Amino acid sequence: MGYMRFFRRVRVAPGLTVNFSKHGASLSAGFRGAHVTIGRTGIRRTVGVPGTGVFYTSHKGYHSGLHSGHHFAQAQRELVRHRSSRHILVALLICVVFGLLGFHHFYAGNYIRGILMLLLSLSVYGLIITIPWWLSDTVFILFGSYTDGRGNRIQW
Repeated sequence: MGYMRFFRRVRVAPGLTVNFSKHGASLSAGFRGAHVTIGRTGIRRTVGVPGTGVFYTSHKGYHSGLHSGHHFAQAQRELVRHRSSRHILVALLICVVFGLLGFHHFYAGNYIRGILMLLLSLSVYGLIITIPWWLSDTVFILFGSYTDGRGNRIQW
């Protein structure tokens, strides 16, 4: 069984990158050897010795413990299948019209992402981040892989 992997890192400024993957966008800040990443699963802090492969990572958020293991997560999905109460057409309409301001994140219940996108869109340099973020969110909504604040996919 094959799978498709998608990951792109865009350097916005020295020490600031935006990461895009099929699971969503994240923002990384820091320098070589130490950085903080904020994404849909929480906050990840990494400290290491550059060039050695020795590092320490701590994670705070939804996928930060035993429950993030592959077998446990798959068993949990099989036991409970939740449907999102949000509608994909409404999310798509909000994303197309007010997407640069992050209102589609507020609709989906991803309030931290919505606030971050709203604040970034208020500056010229922030628009460099929010325009690709907005376009990737639009693609994720169109292909049905956009999730609400509880991690449930928004359905057609």
